[in-house]
Amino acid sequence: MRATHSAGSTIRRIRADRNRLWGIYTSFGDDILIEGNTASRSIKEHGIYVSNSGDRPVIRGNVLRDNRQCGIHLNGGLGEGGDGIISGALIENNVISGNGHGGGSGINGDGVQKTVIRNNLLYNNHANGVSLYRIDGAAGTMGNRFINNTIIQPSKSRWAVNIKNQSTNNLIVNNILINKGSRGSINVSSDSMFGLASDYNIVDDRFSTDNSEHICNVNRWRSVTGLDGHSQFSKLRSVDAE
Repeated sequence: MRATHSAGSTIRRIRADRNRLWGIYTSFGDDILIEGNTASRSIKEHGIYVSNSGDRPVIRGNVLRDNRQCGIHLNGGLGEGGDGIISGALIENNVISGNGHGGGSGINGDGVQKTVIRNNLLYNNHANGVSLYRIDGAAGTMGNRFINNTIIQPSKSRWAVNIKNQSTNNLIVNNILINKGSRGSINVSSDSMFGLASDYNIVDDRFSTDNSEHICNVNRWRSVTGLDGHSQFSKLRSVDAE
C-alpha cells in the first residue's frame, strides 16, 4: 500500500503480508491516519514506513510482525525535499514483534520531533526496541514523549531504547524496558543527554551514556545523570524471552 502527496488520507484495515519492500508506505502527506492494519514479513524493509516530512501522522492499533527491518520507520528525509522533519506524530496501541533480523528497530525515528509514543507493546524484536536518531533527517529526533510502553527484548538483541545523533530533550516515563541479553534498558550518546528526562520506569541494571562504549549499572546511571530515581529494577532478566 502506497500513498504519496495524499494529505488527510486514512489507511485502515489492510493486511499486507510478504511485501517486497514495505507493507504500508507514505510520503509528503500531512495528517495521515494509519489504523488497524497488519503488516508482516516484508522481505527487504519495514512494516509501516512514514517518510519525507509528512507531519502529524497517527499510527494506531496496528500489528507489525516479522518484517526484516523495522516494524515502524519514520524518516524526515531531508534529501528528498521538504523540511526534513516529521513533527507532531502519535504512535499508540501498536503490537510490534519479531522484526529486525536485518537491523533497524521495532520503532525507528529519524528527524522526528514533538511526537508521542505511548501504550505500545514491543517484544522479540531482534535489533533495538525503539531508536531515536538522525541520519537522513534535518535534525535529531528531539522533544518526544515516550510513555507507558512495554519493551521486552530477546537475548540476542540490542537496547530497549537507543537515542543518539544529537537527539535531545526526550522524555521516557512509566515504561517497562527489559533486555535479556548483553545490552540493557537505555543507551544514549553523549551528544543526546541534554534535556533527557527518564523516571518511573521498570528497568534492567544496564545503561550507557556514551553510545555503548561503556555500560554502567543503575546506581552509576543515577549518580551520573540524576535520572530514574524512582524507577524499579526488573527481576525478569533471567527469563528467556524467545
